[in-house]
Amino acid sequence: MYTVVYKRGEKIWCPQDKYIYCNPLSIIPRVQDLDEVSPLFVTPFHALTYHEVLIWAIHTLLSITLCTKVGHHPSSLHFPFRYLESSFVDSLKFLFGQFPPDWLYYFEGVLIPVIVYDFLDGRLATLIGCLHFTDEGLFIVERQVRTEDILRTKPGLFAFIPTPRIPAKPLSYVTPPDDNKPL
Repeated sequence: MYTVVYKRGEKIWCPQDKYIYCNPLSIIPRVQDLDEVSPLFVTPFHALTYHEVLIWAIHTLLSITLCTKVGHHPSSLHFPFRYLESSFVDSLKFLFGQFPPDWLYYFEGVLIPVIVYDFLDGRLATLIGCLHFTDEGLFIVERQVRTEDILRTKPGLFAFIPTPRIPAKPLSYVTPPDDNKPL
């Protein structure tokens, strides 16, 4: 677990043990635990996200496992409850940086999750894309964002959410990796 701090507009991932809360996820209830929480106050909650993903090669190579790095962003005007960022970027760079160039061909075009944003109000946004390898490095092409809103399937959770939810378009306020630069 990491805490994300900003210095001069740049994201810096700091190991969580440098901060007071050693496990900030433990103070945020899960969706299935909300039945036991009093609805008389607003509380953030986190959804279930993937922490590891199995990626299959197109042909003869064995599958590989990507692990996520979870970052806890500080509260801000747009995100008073903070938000969580689960990033597969470092795992992608590390794993594919160790492969011989001939092996990369077998993973070309494979669809993968890159980053999952959990806005702690029932909304998840997952940046996905296809792997593309060049001499410059690893790129994520054909990017898409898949969103999930738990409140659509569980409207009873509205008792725990400030209305209107802040911000209305949360993806406008997060910074995904640059499309034009390798990971």
